Amino acid sequence: MQLKVKYLFPETEELRTRAGDSGYDLRAAIKEPLVIDPHGRTTVGTGIAVEVATEMNIDLELQVRPRSGHTVKGIVAQFGTIDASYRGEIQITLFNFSSQPVTIEPNERIAQLVVCPIFKPEIVTAKELTPTERGTRGFGSTGKD
Repeated sequence: MQLKVKYLFPETEELRTRAGDSGYDLRAAIKEPLVIDPHGRTTVGTGIAVEVATEMNIDLELQVRPRSGHTVKGIVAQFGTIDASYRGEIQITLFNFSSQPVTIEPNERIAQLVVCPIFKPEIVTAKELTPTERGTRGFGSTGKD
């Protein structure tokens, strides 16, 4: 399997990960520091476009995930899916859930990119579903009798 990376922003660092890490660091492709107001949001380019190629005949998606180091400070990258057919720049929406302005520096790590398999089962129309102990009990019902 290969992840082809096209660098669109001259200052973008090479996409890499450490052994054992599940994702690749995505960085802010900005020339100047960017302030996100309290309870505000902004979309930031990463300076890369990608193509994920496989020889194993498995459908793949790319997932954007928040960085735990930012969530502690109140900054959360919007979780999202990037379809394998997308060839544009990866952009990340960042939310500032804190009551203080937060500054994002040029080339700062802002999110993670994870490659995931996609399973597409055959869809079968059913008049009834197999009953379970939980049944139709929804939000907050687990563990309650």
